[in-house]
Amino acid sequence: MIFCLLFAGLLAAGCVTVDDKPKVKVQEAVTSRVAAGLEYLQQGNPAEARRHFSRALELDDDSPVAHNAMALLYKYEMDPDREEYHYKKALDADSHFAPALNNYGTLLYSRGDYQKALELFERAANDPNYEGRGSAWGNMGRCYLKLGESDRARNAFIKELRLNPRAVEPNLDLAELYYQDKRTKLAWDYYQQYLQRSGRQSAEALWLGIRLASELHYADQQSSYELALENLYRNSEEYRKWQEWKAAKESRS
Repeated sequence: MIFCLLFAGLLAAGCVTVDDKPKVKVQEAVTSRVAAGLEYLQQGNPAEARRHFSRALELDDDSPVAHNAMALLYKYEMDPDREEYHYKKALDADSHFAPALNNYGTLLYSRGDYQKALELFERAANDPNYEGRGSAWGNMGRCYLKLGESDRARNAFIKELRLNPRAVEPNLDLAELYYQDKRTKLAWDYYQQYLQRSGRQSAEALWLGIRLASELHYADQQSSYELALENLYRNSEEYRKWQEWKAAKESRS
């Protein structure tokens, strides 16, 4: 899963001098409007969010914070063209604005432009002041997977966990990568970390758990994961793969 962050570092803007009082007051007003708009957006009220974001842009049309917020509104409304327009405006105003770099990267990733998305994620991830660095590193890892660079993907997910030890998804990503490398016990350890942090497991996670438990001869856990996959995800691709895998194993026995 590629993550687009609503709040992490979103209200951080460029520095101004304390003597530039009119500009400071404008930035304070913009920040207040954007914060209010984001609250409405999170509550599922795009009309009120738009009102606040529009006012923020009236106050400062070159505000990367306001343009990034407006882009998130269009993301919510599933309008990718306008979403992209405002990401570009945000980065025109401040080419180093990490929230817009990370969020624009998610849009490019969704379009399959993994190399360009990777470049934006990397710029965001290497900003030491960006609160969403962990997410940006995770997004880099998913780009590397799409580009067939599993070693770099693994390193990116490890970095994500160092920056955000409570993250859930990188544990599953690392479990899958170590399973592919036939380092099954290490994969199992990451899978268990994923289970401790996640709620209801996805079909993808259950399918990985079945294969790991089978290789490690953990029969009880395997049965539990198989039952969950059958009951919860009977129409999934992972269920079909499990049925084929099970039939192949039975034919060899």
